[in-house]
Amino acid sequence: MRYLIFTLLLGVFTALRAQGTPPIEVVSGVKYYVHFVQSGNTLYGIHKTYNVSLEKIITANPGCEKGLVEGQRILVPVPMVEVRHTVLAKETLFFISKKYGVSVDAILADNPEAQFGLKVGQVLVIKSVMKDFLSEDVNNFTEVPLEELDTIRFQDNPTIQLSFSDSTIDHIVLAHETLYIISKRFMVSTTELQRVNGLKNTKIKPGDRIIIPIKKEKVEFVKVRQVLPKNVVAPEESIDFPSKNTYNVALLLPFYLDRTEGYPEQLANFATEFYMGAKLALDSLESLGLHANVYVFDVKSDSASVKKIVEKDEFLDMDMVIGPFSMESAVVVSRWCKENEVQMACPISLPTSLIQNNKFVTQAVPSEATQQSALAIFALNNKETEQFILIKPTGERDQVAYSSFRNAFTTAPITGNRPKLIDATLENFTTFLRKGVQTVIVFPASDKLQALKFMNSLNASKADAQFIAIYGSREWMNFDEMKASFRNRFHFHFASPNDLNFTYEKTERFLRKYRTTYTADLSKMAAQGFDVTFYFLASQLMGIEPGEGVMNAFQLSQKGVGNGYENSHVFIIRQEEYKLIRSN
Repeated sequence: MRYLIFTLLLGVFTALRAQGTPPIEVVSGVKYYVHFVQSGNTLYGIHKTYNVSLEKIITANPGCEKGLVEGQRILVPVPMVEVRHTVLAKETLFFISKKYGVSVDAILADNPEAQFGLKVGQVLVIKSVMKDFLSEDVNNFTEVPLEELDTIRFQDNPTIQLSFSDSTIDHIVLAHETLYIISKRFMVSTTELQRVNGLKNTKIKPGDRIIIPIKKEKVEFVKVRQVLPKNVVAPEESIDFPSKNTYNVALLLPFYLDRTEGYPEQLANFATEFYMGAKLALDSLESLGLHANVYVFDVKSDSASVKKIVEKDEFLDMDMVIGPFSMESAVVVSRWCKENEVQMACPISLPTSLIQNNKFVTQAVPSEATQQSALAIFALNNKETEQFILIKPTGERDQVAYSSFRNAFTTAPITGNRPKLIDATLENFTTFLRKGVQTVIVFPASDKLQALKFMNSLNASKADAQFIAIYGSREWMNFDEMKASFRNRFHFHFASPNDLNFTYEKTERFLRKYRTTYTADLSKMAAQGFDVTFYFLASQLMGIEPGEGVMNAFQLSQKGVGNGYENSHVFIIRQEEYKLIRSN
């Protein structure tokens, strides 16, 4: 009997917690509580309940200062904090990301050294952590409250003044109501209700008359002069270069010309191929009128060697840097570019932490998160699909892809009703397949064994392939063990940062030029060398907006105030009749 009473009390406590915990929605990367206005709610009450400034609430909900309507949907910014986490034994980045409710990418953005592994005692800076994620029984973190931005004022942006007059409501207690529920409904504390009504405890019964104090609001806007705090960086609208007769450009590539024992031969080959493509781009740009001195540096993957290069006298005169290929070297170069205000283009896929707080760095390759978000938006635009099944991979590497797809799918704005999204596992996804129902199965796994297991399970399920499409990872195209007939049968799609297809007329023309020049076949790295060099020098030095490249298209977007830029253009590729076809 004692156990039963405990269970019932636990159930009541859980229900009350659930009533007081509103859903969370992400809008433009910002987390908000979603509050639905009930009778008696006021802006002041919402402000006090969520401990969020009135100004932030009104900014997120224009017009709400004119009055609230029952049932109205109000977005309340979620209070965030910054923490310093001290790494314990056996902790991984994935474990820490789940603990604080942030992505692995976000942790790496502020702690780039963590990509090389964690050490016991290492302190990680983790920003934008919801206060709800801070557990009292865990003591290996230190909370650092985020600086309040309410004091930041901009020219012609009014601040807000509110005045209140007291009023009361006579409320008759309903059968299902408790004092706690009434306090939450009218946003008045239970202590205040007890004081006003002379209650010795919180016990009330149906039919009781309760006096509820509320405040009537008057909102006024006051113009204030501009007072910008130090180190506040305004958003960059574009990347501007001063006009010059001759520009200086640095290519930082890992040739390893000394060929010391154990040098990375494949990486050196990639550098050579990239340079061959870049040389053709430079020739084309010269014919278009670009005057540039191009300095080619042999940059190895260690930070010591690249430091010697950026300290050279000729490096101070650079207008643009393209490269290098390794994260360790890129960190050194990106810092130098920030200090000297020189633009840097990263030609290969590197962690997005490089562009954090550095507006002079641009990522030429869309990140995995950007690719999966694009795939999700493509999926949302597929109006024929009746249900989507999202399978969660088990590998830590694929969690970013999974979370990015899911977040974009559930938050991206759409017209009409949002399609149904079913969360599934590799073991149970076939149970959600329905006969005659158009279904997309999303499995963003790069692991070969998982991908093969998935494809074999789907094929063994005898599902009708005409009603199914698979959204997987581009790595699947390299799995020889995966039958091409399976991918073809189930309408395989994947997101890709580029599209090198020799059936395109433009690609075929460039292939002929490349063969004529070098008597060699065109590789992906050579195409990347041409596209990156041509695009960045043409657009940023010459003011020419190039069209699509040999295998890339570029659409640069700044990733937040004070941050750098990323190419956000992603190709959605599908396999059809054993050919790869661009779907977007």
